[in-house]
Amino acid sequence: MRRPSAPVPYLFPAEARFHSDNLVLHARGRRHVVNNFAGPNSIKAVMRGEVSWVVGNRELLVDENSFLFLSAGEPYSMDIQAPRPVETCCAFFRTGYVEDVLIDMTSPLTLDHSPVREGGDSVAPLSRLIFDPQGAILRRLRTLAERCAPALQPSSFEQDFLYLAFHLSSLNEEVRAKMARLPAIKAATRQELFQRLERGREFLHSRSSGPISLEEASRTAALSPFHFHRAFRQVHRQTPHSYVTTLRLTRARDLLGRGTSVLETCLECGFQSPTSFSRLFRAHFGILPSQIKPNV
Repeated sequence: MRRPSAPVPYLFPAEARFHSDNLVLHARGRRHVVNNFAGPNSIKAVMRGEVSWVVGNRELLVDENSFLFLSAGEPYSMDIQAPRPVETCCAFFRTGYVEDVLIDMTSPLTLDHSPVREGGDSVAPLSRLIFDPQGAILRRLRTLAERCAPALQPSSFEQDFLYLAFHLSSLNEEVRAKMARLPAIKAATRQELFQRLERGREFLHSRSSGPISLEEASRTAALSPFHFHRAFRQVHRQTPHSYVTTLRLTRARDLLGRGTSVLETCLECGFQSPTSFSRLFRAHFGILPSQIKPNV
């Protein structure tokens, strides 16, 4: 089946419904608006370009190396008004699917395999905006979107969702491990502090290509610059500055792979000079920016 000329969203499977089915929404266009939609657990990814999702009055920028996880019932909005087409791929899980996988991962395997589900665990502590440069989840979403493009449901469709839920559950455990690094006596205090740090980290992520300061990020996290810097380093094993530099370098690699010049890439990613950019790029990736060959 050929796509119509007008850019429209593609839903797979075509007869699927939110909450009751696992489904994929794949869209490409320059204009797209969503206002306060509260759906099931979902992953928002961008295959081409950048998109800002607004959640709880906060703007969260998703690029091609990150994704957004939203919990069931959490309203979100988006307003794409772009000069070039933006391509998105969103996976929506049926109600309870991710939670069930999380319970199964932590339950012993028995012959009847009927773990007690007393409300179960949840994915609430999971980071909302997640940097995924290795593509643990993004690669699966991209290939899923490509295989769904002809409007045919891939034979591995349910396996793909199981894979996505499995990695979300693994990320959930990573978040718990990060929270445990915070020196707070009460679990509730650690969770509150972690949530504040995440607000600061998401602020850094969404502003990484432009001027940004530690004071701005710490203010967003409702912490002093000293406490934000110290807690961020304890949780993420790197400083806020190092985190932003990694974001910029990863984006730079993508731009260079599309044929963008070294100078244009340097300026667009927020680096001060081509010399310092080249030095940082080589230290991070082992090669100079000029050695990146554009993807054909």
